[in-house]
Amino acid sequence: MSTTRPRLSENRLAAYVALGLAAAVLCAYAFVLRCDFIDYDDNSHVFENPLVLGGLSWPGVRDAFTHFHASLWIPLTWISFMADVSLFGLNPGAMHAVNLALHTASTLVLFFMLRRATGSLWASASVAALFGLHPINVESVAWIAERKNVLSTFFCLLALYAYVRYAEKPRALFYLAACVCAALSLLAKPMIVTLPFALLLLDHWPLRRWGRVPWTRLVVEKIPFLLLALGACWMAMHAPAERGALVTTATLPLAARVSNALISYVAYLAAMLCPSGLAVYYPHPIDPQPALALAAAALLLAVSALAVVWWKKRPYLLAGWCWYLGVLVPVLGLVQVGSQARADRFTYLPQLGIFCAAVWLVRELWPVAQRQFLTAAACVTLAACALLTARQVARWTDTVTLFEHAAAVTKNNSCAHTNAGLARAKLGDYGAATAHFQASLRITPDQPAIWNQFGAALTHLDKQADANQCFRNALQLDAADTTARYNLAVGLEKTGATTEAVAQFDELLRAMPDFARAHYHLALALQTAGRTADAQTHLREAARLVPADAEIAAALRRSVATAQ
Repeated sequence: MSTTRPRLSENRLAAYVALGLAAAVLCAYAFVLRCDFIDYDDNSHVFENPLVLGGLSWPGVRDAFTHFHASLWIPLTWISFMADVSLFGLNPGAMHAVNLALHTASTLVLFFMLRRATGSLWASASVAALFGLHPINVESVAWIAERKNVLSTFFCLLALYAYVRYAEKPRALFYLAACVCAALSLLAKPMIVTLPFALLLLDHWPLRRWGRVPWTRLVVEKIPFLLLALGACWMAMHAPAERGALVTTATLPLAARVSNALISYVAYLAAMLCPSGLAVYYPHPIDPQPALALAAAALLLAVSALAVVWWKKRPYLLAGWCWYLGVLVPVLGLVQVGSQARADRFTYLPQLGIFCAAVWLVRELWPVAQRQFLTAAACVTLAACALLTARQVARWTDTVTLFEHAAAVTKNNSCAHTNAGLARAKLGDYGAATAHFQASLRITPDQPAIWNQFGAALTHLDKQADANQCFRNALQLDAADTTARYNLAVGLEKTGATTEAVAQFDELLRAMPDFARAHYHLALALQTAGRTADAQTHLREAARLVPADAEIAAALRRSVATAQ
C-alpha cells in the first residue's frame, strides 16, 4: 500500500495539471472563436476551394489523395476541412474551434509524453505550458489554413508518445502505432520528414537508450520512418514544382537562401525569448546579408560547441539544440516555396527542443532552496505568455487588422500593404486602400496586378486620369494583362480620349473576341466618335454573347431607334 498511494497521488496530480493546462490554453485563445476567414490562403484552402466546399464524400477523399490542391499534397488536411463543411457549413468560428481543440490536445499529449519519458511532472508541465501559451504559436492556431500545422503536430506528438511506450517495453503494437501516427502526420503536412533523426535524439535523451541498446537496432528501428519521410519528401517537392510554386535560384540565389537560413535560426530564438513584433508575413531580403549571417553562424556554432561539451553531463542540451536545428531544416527556405523570409508557424514543432533544453537547464542550475521563487517566476512568465497570446489572437480578427498590424511592425513589407489594400478595397474604403497600394508600389514597383488594383481604387474615388496612368503602368510591366487593358480602355472612354480608347478596345478584342463588355464599351466609344454603324455591329455582338444583359439590350434598342 505504501508504494501504491504515492503513485496514485502523482497520477491524480498529473490529471489536475492536465486540466489546468487545457483551461489555460482555452482561455488564452478564447477570442479566436470570433475571428473571421483571412483572405490569404484561407481562400485557396477553404472558402474558394471546390474540393472543400463539396463537403465530405468518397469522391472528395479520393481526389484529396490523387490530386494536388493549392500547390500542396496534404490529403488528411483536406479531408478535415471537408468534414468541417459537412458538420458546420462554411463557419469560420467552428473551424477555428477545431484548430484550437487540436492545439489543446497537442499540449496535453506533449505533457504526458514528456512526463512518461523523463519522470518529471513539473518540468514536463512547464514545457507543455510554454508550447500551449507562447504567442509565437498564435499563427498556427488562429489561421484556419494552418490546420495542416496543428493537425500534423498532433499526430507527430502521438507518434512520439507511442515511441516512448515502445522504448519502455518493446511491443509491436506501440511500434506500429508510432508508424501509423507518423504517416498520418505526414499526410496532414510533410513537416516531420526529419522524424527518423529526431527519434535518434530521443534515444539519446530522455530515453537514454544509447549504450543500452545496440546501435544497429536503433538505426534499423528508424527505417520505416525514413521510408515514410522519403515518400513525403517526394510528394512535397513534386506538388509545388508541378504548379510552378518553387522559387528558382535565378530569382533567389543560393547565397541569399543560406544567409537568410542562418539569420532565421537566430530570429526565431529571439522571437521565443521576446515575442514582440510578430507578423503574418516577413519579407525576404533578396540580397545576402553577410555580416548578419556570419554573426548568426558564430552564435549557432558557439551554442553547438557548448552542447557538445556538456553532452554527457547535460544531455538535454544537445538533444534539445539538435532537435531545434534539425526539425527546422525543411522550412528554412533552402528549397524556397513562397516569398516569405520566415514564418512564426515554422517554429511550432522545432521550438520544443529549445523549451526542453531551457526548462531542464533552469531546473538543474536553480538552487533547491529557492524553488518557491522559481515557481513564482514560472507562473509570471506563463501568465505573461497567456496575455501576449490573447492580444496576438485579436490581431487575427480579420484581414485588415492582421495585415495592417504586419505593415506596422515590419519594414518594407510590400505584401502586407498589398493585402491590407485589397481588404480595404473589398470593404469599400478606397481611400485607405490607395494609401496601402502606394506604399506597396514604392517598395516593389514591378507589380502589374497591384498597379491595376490601385487604378481601380482611384476610379472609385473619381480620379480617372490618375487611374488611367496606373493602368498604363500595369501594361508597361505586362502587355498581356487584359484586365488592365480593359480598365484603361474604359477609363479613356470616360475621359473623352475616344481615339485611344478605340485602339485599346481593338487590341483587347484581338486577344479576347468573345468579351461582351469590351464590345459594349467599344460601341459607346464609336458612337461618341460618330461611327454609328460600327457601334451597332459591336452592340449586336455583345447582345449575342450575353442576351440576358439588360444594359446592353437597352443600348442596342436605342441605337437602332436613333438610326431609324
